[in-house]
Amino acid sequence: MYKTCVIGAGAAGLIAGIEASSHRSDVIMIDKNKKAGMKLYATGNGRCNLANMHMAFSCYYGNAFAAEILGKNPADTVIDYMNKLGIDCYQKNGYVYPRSNQASSVVWALLDRLKENGVKLKVGTEVSRIAKKNGYYAVYDRDGIEICTAENIILATGGYSAPKLGAASEPVSCSIYDGLGIKYTEASPALCPMICDPASGEAADMTEISGIRSNAQVTVKLGSGEAYSEEGEVQFTDYGLSGIVVFDLSYYDDIKTVKVDTLYEVDKESFVEAFDNVKKSCPGRTVLGFLNGYINDKLAGFILGRVMGIDAKMKLAETTEGFAEELYKAISSLSFRFTARYGYEHSQVTKGGILCDEIDPQTMQIKDKKGLYAIGEAVDVCGRCGGYNLMWAFLSGMLAGRTASQQADDK
Repeated sequence: MYKTCVIGAGAAGLIAGIEASSHRSDVIMIDKNKKAGMKLYATGNGRCNLANMHMAFSCYYGNAFAAEILGKNPADTVIDYMNKLGIDCYQKNGYVYPRSNQASSVVWALLDRLKENGVKLKVGTEVSRIAKKNGYYAVYDRDGIEICTAENIILATGGYSAPKLGAASEPVSCSIYDGLGIKYTEASPALCPMICDPASGEAADMTEISGIRSNAQVTVKLGSGEAYSEEGEVQFTDYGLSGIVVFDLSYYDDIKTVKVDTLYEVDKESFVEAFDNVKKSCPGRTVLGFLNGYINDKLAGFILGRVMGIDAKMKLAETTEGFAEELYKAISSLSFRFTARYGYEHSQVTKGGILCDEIDPQTMQIKDKKGLYAIGEAVDVCGRCGGYNLMWAFLSGMLAGRTASQQADDK
């Protein structure tokens, strides 16, 4: 019999295990993977973007539950916690990293503290069912064999993104939730590329601009008519669009179209004036040559040929009155038809999970289910790119672990 059993040894689970065992050693942690912290090792391209100094309501897409738990300065809490583990941190443009720039530093420090606290770590074991038994929780593996019993269960089952890194199995997680009577919402990949094709001109083939990166204002329009915009670097691919700005916008449901404006920092009047001036001073220059002063030449050729149906080699002297305005409009309103998000294998996090309304924000305990907690990506909380999801995992794990430890001490 254990006081606390943590299901999942990812970022949230590791922190929860440390806090749950802070005053007693009868804590067990179970993970399906061969080693703990599999996805954490790969976070931030291996650099481990621990947190972000900028905190606003929009960082979690207006999720009031997440805001209540995280507070105004969650990054300071994460930095302080890491410092106590011997991880020195630094920040660059608000992004917080371990000084070593190695995610392994964080994983090793967490595992060392778990070992120091006497936590039993059982890896390579997938939990398939949890049930109440004689007033306690019984945990079973995929063969139906009882692994352990515990007074408290912390569900740190994680999401379904990056399956190659040992992500949770959606059917198994949902089966566990159903067996415990926990309400959850349908999951889907988030923070990922978008599969789409040009909304005008010759459709589909974007091979010629695949790999091109450009600063842009990207706007998604939903079926409801709502529109959301972000500014940053976008990458064109053979299947659609990628880049952090696209990842952040992929969160929204029912996306119909995506507009990419690579001239958002240039007003139409300035563009037209420049076009007219060059047309007068160098009439033999091609339209493609002029556009290359503003955007990538391959992207310019794509817009001219595929979207506008114009020969890129056309001379400025051959253009008609009003052509510059049409050119500006085509570039600033480059539209794509949205098809789908690019799947769990290409997503950073999972949208959906255990409903926030089901959880007490003061403890992370599931309401009306004493001793049962949910944290991290198992909960329907999604943050933007830049350390927000890892920050949520750490702080929700801290809260649940400390509460479970306190409840154990009170008995």
